[in-house]
Amino acid sequence: MHVAYREDREKKNRLKYGENCRRLYQNTGKKRGGLWWTYVLTLVFKIGVDATFVYLLYHIYEGYDFPSLIKCEQKPCPNKVDCFIARPTEKRIFTIFMVVTSLACILLSVFEILYLVGKRCRECVTTFHQSRRVVTNTMSSGSNLMESNNLKLTAKNSPQTPAPSYYVVIS
Repeated sequence: MHVAYREDREKKNRLKYGENCRRLYQNTGKKRGGLWWTYVLTLVFKIGVDATFVYLLYHIYEGYDFPSLIKCEQKPCPNKVDCFIARPTEKRIFTIFMVVTSLACILLSVFEILYLVGKRCRECVTTFHQSRRVVTNTMSSGSNLMESNNLKLTAKNSPQTPAPSYYVVIS
């Protein structure tokens, strides 16, 4: 849904500013910003719902085992009566299947959250190191600094060696 919203915004932006305008998103299908947070919070909510289901089912039935016979003393029974549960084995099997499925969903959701957070951390660290490497490379090369500033010095005033970089002078 969020991807369709982004694509619609891109389309409206192109109609308004022309085909050669700057794009709003680099890739509309990538999980960035609000979409990433929405997806992670949805996974957390899903984990909460599944865990609540497993917990309540365990406490309502005092485990995941259905008894085949219950002694009933409640109204409208006049005295203690034997109540038989229909098909207790089938109910037990389906209940265990639902619990195992919920536990598998919880486990997969936890792994997906760990993957998403790890991927985002790796991207941040990689971006930080790349930006730092670019700054360090341009600062440590005095000739690049001289060329980038387009300094025009006369032959008698120009130094034989390039000026030291700021990083070298500080350390």
